[in-house]
Amino acid sequence: MLYNYKAKNEQGKIQQGEIEAENPQSAYAIIRKKGFYIVFMGKPEKQKISLFGFFEKITLKDLAIFSKELQVMVKAGLSLSSALRAQAEQTENKKLAEITSKLASTVEGGTSLSKALAKYPNVFSPVYINTVASGESSGKLEEVLTSLAKQLEKDHALYSKIKGAMIYPAFILVALFAVIIIVFVYVIPSLASLFSELGSALPFSTRMLIGVSNLIIKTWWVWIIFIIGLIIGIRYYQKTSGGRHFFDVLKIKFPLFGKLIKKIYIARFCRTSSTLIKAGLPILGVLKNANAVISNSVYQTGLQKAEKRVESGVPLAVALKESSLFPKMVSNLISVGEQSGHIEESLDTLADYFEQEVANTADSLASLIEPVLIVIMGLGVGLVVISVIKPIYTLAQLI
Repeated sequence: MLYNYKAKNEQGKIQQGEIEAENPQSAYAIIRKKGFYIVFMGKPEKQKISLFGFFEKITLKDLAIFSKELQVMVKAGLSLSSALRAQAEQTENKKLAEITSKLASTVEGGTSLSKALAKYPNVFSPVYINTVASGESSGKLEEVLTSLAKQLEKDHALYSKIKGAMIYPAFILVALFAVIIIVFVYVIPSLASLFSELGSALPFSTRMLIGVSNLIIKTWWVWIIFIIGLIIGIRYYQKTSGGRHFFDVLKIKFPLFGKLIKKIYIARFCRTSSTLIKAGLPILGVLKNANAVISNSVYQTGLQKAEKRVESGVPLAVALKESSLFPKMVSNLISVGEQSGHIEESLDTLADYFEQEVANTADSLASLIEPVLIVIMGLGVGLVVISVIKPIYTLAQLI
């Protein structure tokens, strides 16, 4: 429970803030141990959260800045709670500022930073929390925060590049869908009434387009219900073990995108493993945490098998070599790192390589998708043109 307090030291200097404790007596004892005398203590007032702050999202960039600035302040000699207080005041993201303020109060109450972070699993990932915990136990919190900041910055840059590459294909698909709706709702009905007045026999393709147009216009509400139901059904199926496995397999085998997604998983595994090893975690702990950062059941199963092999005494390079999910260069470079005693450097090298591969693939993604979209659009336009022009041409010959 949080308590507001105002206290003064032996010199009469006043300090105020919030502290987390089980009861007022515990809060009083914690503050007295710090050499302060209580002037006031009470429960804090409920904070009002703005509507914009409620919907504000905490991005990877926000967390990267949070980690870097926290590292700088701790290195400068500020206590962890003071550094968090300062972070809460200067963080632009209102939601993160509120969480940081609560973290400061929790840490002031004697809780470790990693345990305080664990109270916000939707903001801080298990890898982030466990890495901080390792840094606390090994006395390398500053180094760990620096590594986390670099990793989050790289992740943010990678996701931004992929999103940027997908803007053009997404725009084309939306435009194509809009054109299809306009053709079937407005163009085809006008032509259908013209052909009906002339009373000529229509080709099969024309009759098919008119039939689809009538179906869309007369039963549009059914299509809306169907699409909404389909989306809900797919989301529900994804939550089942079978559905999740099906879509995870589909992700890594889907044309064009499958190879890109595999490289993203491998880069994420290597970068996370390197960070955790630098933080002092043993290989088994690294595999467990790296497993959590890859949101794909296929790769998670592969890493679980590798974890069991390592637990039985097999080197990590050999365990990964036995899996078809990792290229040979991954196991080869990790083997070199294991032999030299610098496995984290090998993992960093692999992470840099695959991150660059992902960036290169993302840059060329639009050019790879563009021909496919052009072919689809060409076929659709060609079908409409043939279905419309052919009966008009036939009528022109009869007149």
